[in-house]
Amino acid sequence: MGLKELDDILNGGLPIPSALLIIGDVGTGKSVLCQQFIYTQAKEGFRCTYFCIDHSPFDVRTNMKSMGWDTSEFEEKGLIKFVDLFIGREEPSEEKYQGNPRDFDELVSTIRRYFIQNQRFVVDSISSIAFFHGESKAYDLIQRIHGWILKTKGIGIVNAVRGMHSQAFEIAIQHALGNAIVLEREGEEVYLWVAKTTRTSHKKGRFGLEINEMGVRILF
Repeated sequence: MGLKELDDILNGGLPIPSALLIIGDVGTGKSVLCQQFIYTQAKEGFRCTYFCIDHSPFDVRTNMKSMGWDTSEFEEKGLIKFVDLFIGREEPSEEKYQGNPRDFDELVSTIRRYFIQNQRFVVDSISSIAFFHGESKAYDLIQRIHGWILKTKGIGIVNAVRGMHSQAFEIAIQHALGNAIVLEREGEEVYLWVAKTTRTSHKKGRFGLEINEMGVRILF
């Protein structure tokens, strides 16, 4: 995945193609992990798409730049596309790539269009889609996303907020995507552990996680 410590935990990384669910408590670094993944994959020459649902592309770019990940050159080269599906937007934005997140059919069509074109993907997050459109439709979209990842022979990450859904939905999306990482907070500490992998093994146990000016750091 381009993140050395996480690749070590996954015993070399995820096989291609793969879908990965990152599910965690609020404020544990889920989005930062997704942004770091996209940036490192673009540096390696992969065409990447970041579906901005919880936050606008402006906010995502600004956060990435604060971590030292300036995406402008990669966007110019077509290696990173930010697709504006910000659920809080009521009108079209100035973004080159966008869709209407409040129209579920258009949302699905927009995600599919940019999935088929690229190799690495982040959906951040499925939680807002489930909250706005319902868990049944969100689960249907998860299944489609998994299928598109297999078709493109890529790697995709879906981000979800733990505790924002029914327990059945959280179990279902872990099962559907095949690979799942959990981020959880205990007091001031954040821990990462692998709940499930498919077609690969992984290290057992919980690992400390911290975020600094270089991004996510996993502590062994």
